Amino acid sequence: MDMGDFDVYPISHNGRVYNVITAMDLTFREVRGMIDAIAALGAFAAGPDAHEPGDLFTCTVEGFVFEVDVQGYDVVVYRREAEG
Repeated sequence: MDMGDFDVYPISHNGRVYNVITAMDLTFREVRGMIDAIAALGAFAAGPDAHEPGDLFTCTVEGFVFEVDVQGYDVVVYRREAEG
């Protein structure tokens, strides 16, 4: 996937602003569900529990499997495919 095809979408969710970076069209429900799911996996942890860029997270939201990278509050969505 060519990074030139990606767009940045700032999303306010639960009191924080995230930059969702993707080349895909996502619904607000998908984006908010994805942020909640990766937050539950510790994607936004700080300090010794912080994840390194390149540590991809996989989550399932609204019947789709997402593969994302997290860098601070930047969420890069690399893959979205139907579950199953």
